[in-house]
Amino acid sequence: MELRRLRLLDQLARLGTVAAVADALSYSPSSVSVQLAQLEQEAGAKLLRRVGRNLELTPAGRRLASYAADALAADEAVRAELATIGDTPGGRLRMTIVQTPALALLPATLARLAATNPDLQVEVHQRETAPALDELRSRAVDLVVGIEYDPVPVARQRDIDRRDLLREDVLLAVHPAHPLAARPPVALAACEAAAWATGHRGTGLDAVLRNVCNRLAGFEPRIQHRSDDGLVLGALVASQRAVALLPALLTAALPQIAAHPLREERLQRTIFTATRATAADAPAVLAVQHALRASAAGIARDRADIDALP
Repeated sequence: MELRRLRLLDQLARLGTVAAVADALSYSPSSVSVQLAQLEQEAGAKLLRRVGRNLELTPAGRRLASYAADALAADEAVRAELATIGDTPGGRLRMTIVQTPALALLPATLARLAATNPDLQVEVHQRETAPALDELRSRAVDLVVGIEYDPVPVARQRDIDRRDLLREDVLLAVHPAHPLAARPPVALAACEAAAWATGHRGTGLDAVLRNVCNRLAGFEPRIQHRSDDGLVLGALVASQRAVALLPALLTAALPQIAAHPLREERLQRTIFTATRATAADAPAVLAVQHALRASAAGIARDRADIDALP
């Protein structure tokens, strides 16, 4: 049985529908269906059954999907080990990254990789952390640069290798003319009546804002503006239309706003890399992680609000 068809079965077991598999792997739904039908012929067993308009795995299909996951992991582990025999990392590495770390880390990281690993082709896609980790587990990408806010942890998975890159403060951002701008650190309770700008529902930034306002100051924030673009949130603060919680990496690049720590507690977030455990020692993955770590160390130097992690 071909690995590429086993991969489709593995994805169907994870994602649940042919349409979701097609979207994740950039295939057409009809192509996925044809390949799965061919896999049934190769297996000599009924793997799928139609339930309404969807396909569902039979008991035999679920058993083969379990073997498929093992086969794909073994294939990746063997490829990673064989790659260590070569002189330098090469080939293609697909990486996702959240906007703020991208703005801060990518220029130096890609320049370093171009100089030290010219045969390595890095493809970068901007993704929020949760969907990026889903893509990592589905093998659509190879490396994730994600974020985790302290009060809202990202779930750990045994098949994912996570390595923390840096820690940064999350600050209260206000317009420089705002009365709170001149009185750091800022008491969160003083912002109870303010209009807030934050991420969309379900994002880490939205969750942490609700968490700290309720937990530390006893109020539900009045959220008036939403965007997952940190630069847009900064622009809303600079226009005097809102206050926001923003990471130190971003506020340092926005001189038109004032950003101060909270009086109640030090609020931080972690930037981390994640890859599948079977590829954790692949030379390409290690090369990109090393370049990211060097970039993080350069940024954190002489910064009290950012700490590069070993």
